[in-house]
Amino acid sequence: MEPIKKNRKIDFHFLVSTPPGWLNPGLLIAASRCGAVGLLNCEGIQDIQELRRVLTRLSGSKRGTFGIQLEVHSTVTPALLSDLAQDLAYIVFTGTNGGSVDGQHLASLIQEAAQRCPQVLVEVTSLDQAVEAAAAGARGLIAKGHEAGGAVGEETTFVLLQRLIARFPELSVFAHGGVGLHSAAACYAAGAAGAVLDSQVLLVAESTLPPKARAFVERMEGDETVCLGLEMGWFYRLAKRPGMAAAEELQRLEQSLVQKRLAEPGKTGECLVEWTDAIRSRVGWKRSESDVWPLGQDAAFAAPLARRFRTVSGIVRGFRDSIRLHITLARQHPSLTPGAPLAVAHGTEYPILQGPMTRVSDTAEFASAVAVNGALPFLALALLRAPQVRKLLSETKELLGQRSWGVGILGFVPAELRAEQLEAVREFHPPFAIIAGGRPDQAASLEKDGIQTYLHVPAPALLRMFLHDGARGFIFEGRECGGHVGPRTSFVLWDTIIEVLLDEIRKGIPASELRIVFAGGIHDARSAAMVEAMAAPLCERGVRIGVLMGTAYLFTDEAVRSGAIVEGFRQ
Repeated sequence: MEPIKKNRKIDFHFLVSTPPGWLNPGLLIAASRCGAVGLLNCEGIQDIQELRRVLTRLSGSKRGTFGIQLEVHSTVTPALLSDLAQDLAYIVFTGTNGGSVDGQHLASLIQEAAQRCPQVLVEVTSLDQAVEAAAAGARGLIAKGHEAGGAVGEETTFVLLQRLIARFPELSVFAHGGVGLHSAAACYAAGAAGAVLDSQVLLVAESTLPPKARAFVERMEGDETVCLGLEMGWFYRLAKRPGMAAAEELQRLEQSLVQKRLAEPGKTGECLVEWTDAIRSRVGWKRSESDVWPLGQDAAFAAPLARRFRTVSGIVRGFRDSIRLHITLARQHPSLTPGAPLAVAHGTEYPILQGPMTRVSDTAEFASAVAVNGALPFLALALLRAPQVRKLLSETKELLGQRSWGVGILGFVPAELRAEQLEAVREFHPPFAIIAGGRPDQAASLEKDGIQTYLHVPAPALLRMFLHDGARGFIFEGRECGGHVGPRTSFVLWDTIIEVLLDEIRKGIPASELRIVFAGGIHDARSAAMVEAMAAPLCERGVRIGVLMGTAYLFTDEAVRSGAIVEGFRQ
């Protein structure tokens, strides 16, 4: 494919919205005037007169393109639908009831909306909801991931977007949640039609976000939110701030409702209504500490984006330029192909690592199958004692011969156990190691013995510290991974660490020394292409990148034949 030329238009649409419960028409007008769509989010707003005033103001702005987002179950939605003019670019329906969409009700809303607007989208948080939305007549879908603010589902944007694009090739699919300058390129590479920006634009010059909320967002790094309702089946992501009475009240209410539901199963629906009403009644931005701020993990992007681009138009232009640059660089510097730089460094065909999994990747036969097929296998030592470790390493070394392999070590096991494991590791000297929950000094000790070592890093601040301490091999596991993970989803974690790496390279860290591995939700060509697009600026500078997969290997025939798992577990 030819590189995208600088002036060539990127066919990727940005819908700029505000979080639930906060109206900021000036921001939407600014978005519409720079080629994006100003999306009026009516979620959490019950004052229909105020909504009508905002709509009037938007319709008076003749230069822009606008859309509106309406809650399926809101009492103001029918009245607003009848008010709408014919010149809207999008009408988006959102709002679930217990994790499902009322198909008949949704179909009637879509039918009415289609008379006023050709592009009727439905925001969904699961594949099941997407199936119902498509059946109801939606022209497109918004894949709202777990990391977004407000009502969310279990699946992250990275995973949900892949599933929806693959399942509904005839529909436009937009990404919502975790979209930053680097992950936007991943969405483009996946085939997304566009993305929703909300938390990302909270600090622009046009923003009217109240001072207390603004100060909170300015300090965010990605782990300052919490997702409530995991036991209720209706999840809601909100800001987690000191002294936040609302979150504490909701957590107590959730436990109370769970107990009530267990005691009286017939009241499950009643409990769910009480839960959703309790959250919606607390959404607000100006009143007191009892307010719920529906912020996503991607609000961590707001401060750096505002510092760099200042205005909505600056941010939208920055996103477009970033996508164009990433795709061009990804084509010029392919990094996940056979013989890629990290594959050469590993002595493997592909820059793929098979992630260590306790009770799975602790057989020599499975490691051999992984190695023969071109990837780098890792044995999970977990809590194995020295005799078991020696037996496993001896068998693996003999079976693999000159092929590359490694061991996975837990950095937080008791010191005595770690010492005896490391003694065996040094005896059999595998070429590679991964330390989960490890420290730079532990990695340095193995590197000194000629064992190339990777450290898991769950946070950008920790990455800076590890880099300054001399570590150069890292694995970035998003929340999608199995095992020990941090709070950040893949998109949010990867986007922030790419920024850290680029900054540290500018400050003098040699890019050629860095070995970077991405993990979480990677399993096929599309997901690998998304990673390659995200990491392209690193590759251009000489960083060697790869991907790690664990769960994907559970679906292979070799995993069963080698005795790593049994067929029943695979099924």
